[in-house]
Formats: sequence, C-alpha cells, structure tokens
Amino acid sequence: MTNIILRFLWAIFIGSWLTPIWYFLGFIFTALIISAPLGIWFFERIGYVFSLYERPEQEKITFSRSLKGLLWFYLIGWWLGFIVLAFAEACLGTLIGLPLGWWIVNRLDKVVILG
Repeated sequence: MTNIILRFLWAIFIGSWLTPIWYFLGFIFTALIISAPLGIWFFERIGYVFSLYERPEQEKITFSRSLKGLLWFYLIGWWLGFIVLAFAEACLGTLIGLPLGWWIVNRLDKVVILG
C-alpha cells in the first residue's frame, strides 16, 4: 500500500490531469472493437492512475465478464462515464468535495465497464 501523503500529492499534481487523458484513451480503445481488451485494462486501472489506489480484490477477467462489460460500455457506460468523471472532477475542485471526488474516481471502472 502506498503512503497516503504520496497518494495525495500524486492525485493533486499528476492524477488530476492524467485521469481524463487515461479515460479518453480507454474510451478510444474500448470503442474500437479490436482493442477492447486493452480499453478494459485501461478502465480497470483508472483508480491507480488517479491516486495510486490498489484494489486488494482483483477479479480475473473472463469471457462472459468481458462481454457483459463491453455490452454495458456500448449501451450505457460510455456516456455515463463522461458524466460521472465530470462530476468527480468538479468535486475534486472543491476542498469539501475532495473525498467524494476521490472515492468516485477510484471506482470509475465500475460505472464504465461494470469492473
């Protein structure tokens, strides 16, 4: 587990601008059907990109889980992810909303691909 002070500094100085770029790359890779597994990989690691957050329980990717995640992404996840990411970035811009924004970004993969 990474030091909380390092995670906080990373989130402020690097994660805040890198996360939307990472999300966009994941969106592009998932939208292109050939590179969809790479896009899913991007979304599963978005919490780590934002704040060096490592989930202790990591499920294995199976075909049915990937197919379910891709169907969700193509029907709902792509636009819902943009809305949730914009809301999280707005929360991160305020001192009082920082914990909520942090929590949302670390779980963004569950919104986008049902990760």
